[in-house]
Amino acid sequence: MREASTTTSWPRWLEICLVLGSLVAFAVWSYLRAPVGGDFAWSDAPRHALNGIFVHDLVAHLGEGDPRAYAVDYYLRYPALTILFYPPLFSGVLAIAYELFGFSHQVAQATVLSFAVVLGGFTYLLARRWMSQGFALAAALLLVGAPELTVWSRQVMLDLPTYAWLVGSAWCFTGWLQQQRPRQLYGTAVLVVLALYTKQTPLFIFPAMLAGLLAGPGLAVLRRRHVWVTVLLMMVALIPLVVLQLKFGQVNSASAIGSARADLSRLTLAAWTYYLEIMPSQLGWPTLVLAGVYLVGAAVRPSWRLPRPIMVYLLSWLVLGYLMFSFIMVREPRHDLMVLMPLALFAALALQRLAEDWLSGRAYAAAMTAVPVLCFAHAGAELETHPVQYVDGYAQAVNYVIERAPANSVVMFSGNRDGTFIFDVRASKRTDLAIARADKMLFRVAIERERGIEDRGVDTAQLRQRFVDHGIRYLVYDPDFWQDQPSMAALRSLLADKSSFTLEETFQLRANFNNQDKRLQIYRFEGELRNPPLPLSAELVGVGMKLQK
Repeated sequence: MREASTTTSWPRWLEICLVLGSLVAFAVWSYLRAPVGGDFAWSDAPRHALNGIFVHDLVAHLGEGDPRAYAVDYYLRYPALTILFYPPLFSGVLAIAYELFGFSHQVAQATVLSFAVVLGGFTYLLARRWMSQGFALAAALLLVGAPELTVWSRQVMLDLPTYAWLVGSAWCFTGWLQQQRPRQLYGTAVLVVLALYTKQTPLFIFPAMLAGLLAGPGLAVLRRRHVWVTVLLMMVALIPLVVLQLKFGQVNSASAIGSARADLSRLTLAAWTYYLEIMPSQLGWPTLVLAGVYLVGAAVRPSWRLPRPIMVYLLSWLVLGYLMFSFIMVREPRHDLMVLMPLALFAALALQRLAEDWLSGRAYAAAMTAVPVLCFAHAGAELETHPVQYVDGYAQAVNYVIERAPANSVVMFSGNRDGTFIFDVRASKRTDLAIARADKMLFRVAIERERGIEDRGVDTAQLRQRFVDHGIRYLVYDPDFWQDQPSMAALRSLLADKSSFTLEETFQLRANFNNQDKRLQIYRFEGELRNPPLPLSAELVGVGMKLQK
């Protein structure tokens, strides 16, 4: 068993400057290579960004009326919120950032990337328990610079913030396994709770922690008061999250147990090897090969091994997490990213063990400096060679509409990226506008079309009357969106009536991938509008709830 080498070390001030400077520099580099102009590609990203605005506005409204009625009205005005489908912590963090810097895609993306610094910092602190400074920094850079992570850190998603809290819990828990200090276990609990209140998927950490506990202090630790206090406090803290999941998370739970999409069956080998096959593209071959070198070396050389409880904990993290995400029916490259942290540690450990075996003195000091420099360069190369998808043109359509829509009117949107359009409208200064989604008005869909769609059978006369009744003056229309459905055919027929609708503008959409969104057409409804208009309503098919004022 080895502790982190102190024979060759940087001064404290230099350590802080190098570690923090490297991580901040990489986060800034990532920001400069991220889409931040309202050009979201992934459908959840603008919804997460919008959730933060909602929390900001809700807090500002407290004390001025019924919060529940305010939340219902807010959803009816901006029907892209997912605040109840996902835990609320990151939305709260975003709300603070918005209060400081204003509502924008730029602020949302910068907030996400601030967690890249947190993730790298916690990884460094964790690695420093067994590595010298340069190799610990290498571990942090190998993780934050992993190819798949560089992609998802440049979108407004929950994966990176969750990962940061989770690795922080590992730093605290490994300290507790070695030193048995109560505050370390309390810190573990706090950070695990923060991770779960950001996203529900880190549940695999509990059996991994149990495995580490059994391999270390064992069941005798249950006689210690602070262990039971920690368990009790954590259970109490998670009660609201469990309630939210039971009430609003049925769709997510159903996806995990058995998705309605054409996913791989659990009865196939392909389902259980899916993440193994894509691991090189997630971490990069250098990290994966070095991690393999360490595991082989640790198997045959006791001097390479970490303390037994730590090794069991990290391997359980990797194996149990892999099994959990393989069991979940919806499999995507980003889902299991937080499982892969031990491999980045193992890769850096391989580098340190090889350096300790082969080098000494100035040569070792040179390696401790050269390795993190090479890892930073490797991370930058992955960043530059893995561009993030974007769809540009929505912001231009929004700018056109908000300059022309009458005060306190409703804009209808019919297209694939309603979240992008709605976020861009709410982030603008036109807070008087509301958005009506054509897909909710014309169909019953649970989250996404792949889970099933039911046409509501709306005809052209009914559609025209809804424009009148709800005060809809402008329609933003994707002419390629769901055109196979009867109600969409009715809308298409209605738009052909030049006495009722005028095509004012067409915006071409540009993307850096094979995207179905090609253009947005702006139609103006020329009929008389009801004054005052009837309130909007919406059905949340996924949770069996109807919202109306």
